[in-house]
Amino acid sequence: MKGRTLAKMGMLAGGAVALYVFEAMLPSPVPWARIGLSNIFVIVALFVFGLRYALVVNLVRVLAGNLLLGILLSPGFLLSLTGSFVAIGIMGLMRLTLVPPLSVIGVSCLGAVSNNVTQVCIFAFLLARSLLVGPMLGTFILLGVGVGVVTGFVSARIVDKLQLERQSLLG
Repeated sequence: MKGRTLAKMGMLAGGAVALYVFEAMLPSPVPWARIGLSNIFVIVALFVFGLRYALVVNLVRVLAGNLLLGILLSPGFLLSLTGSFVAIGIMGLMRLTLVPPLSVIGVSCLGAVSNNVTQVCIFAFLLARSLLVGPMLGTFILLGVGVGVVTGFVSARIVDKLQLERQSLLG
């Protein structure tokens, strides 16, 4: 990894951890529901640097964030880790395979919805051992779309700025 790339990755990971911890301190109307602003940094890493870098930013975000919050290896950690990695896998796959490619906002929406669906399924089958959580799925899908649009919009602006910077450095 080149020095500039390493520095940018460090800034993305640090920003993701900071927002992750900040968001955990905000009151939430729905248990375990967060806006997901820290995912902005993961989406930017995906679009500017690629899937491998997005995975690294996400891993640092989840591990360091949960460690700072004192909940490492808790059920919330398990939900966050699995949901986010499934989301990144789906976002990376859709970004690489769809023609024409999805926009940053479209990829963000897919990621947010897949994260929420994964977390509800894991909660229902492993932790709650009940299918009664199923009716919540529709709510979490709608929340995912809304949050995906917001994080995607912000991510798209950052991606545009970073790509313009990259072009000016190369050209």
